[in-house]
Amino acid sequence: MVIIGAGRIGTALSAINGAALVRRGERIPDGAGPIIVCTRNNDLAGVVQATPGHRRGDLVFVQNGMLSTWLASRGLSESTQALLYFAVSSVGAQPVDGGRSVVTGPHAAVLCELLAAGGLACRAVSRSAFRGEMVEKFLWNCVFGLLCQRHDAAVGAVVSAHHDEVTALTAELLGVCDRALGGVPLSIAPLVQRLCDYSSSIADYRGAVKEWPWRNGWLIEQERSPLHTEWLAALSLL
Repeated sequence: MVIIGAGRIGTALSAINGAALVRRGERIPDGAGPIIVCTRNNDLAGVVQATPGHRRGDLVFVQNGMLSTWLASRGLSESTQALLYFAVSSVGAQPVDGGRSVVTGPHAAVLCELLAAGGLACRAVSRSAFRGEMVEKFLWNCVFGLLCQRHDAAVGAVVSAHHDEVTALTAELLGVCDRALGGVPLSIAPLVQRLCDYSSSIADYRGAVKEWPWRNGWLIEQERSPLHTEWLAALSLL
């Protein structure tokens, strides 16, 4: 097992079982087993390029945001992907488990075992189930990031004062994802409820539109849906 990226997540995973930790610019060793990529999204292209061709199927991607089309464009759609729901406050700090981590792909079992050894929960799921989980987390980032900026408010205030906008924007952007990805197994009413419940649990968190190519920018590339386009433009983000 190799872990790429010596930030908070990569260091925390390496500490669990002493897996080799590769820093930016260092050579990725040959061998066997998963290569867990814990870099920022914008560093992914360099990581793939630096990975020997015969080892690229061993890459495990744990980034947030919409990776599906990016992975497909590089022939990596069948790679292992994970959504990690645990927080690491600083490099070397103990992870705090959120209890919702999921993973899919050929190295799913290995990643589950690694996290379990560190006291962190993780479920292996099907590709279809993972798509739903990924889109849900993606939409929370995109919807609440935009609405926090639109209203200069934290996520809890957005839920309490602008629930209708949360519902309308989530429904619109879920439709974009559904059309772009060829179907997403999510229903709007329970989805909005889960997004709002999560926001209420971290009410003081203030989101923002960021990581543009992997979040709101990806949506705009797929389709300039009306509310999303109007509200981004009003903030001079388009």
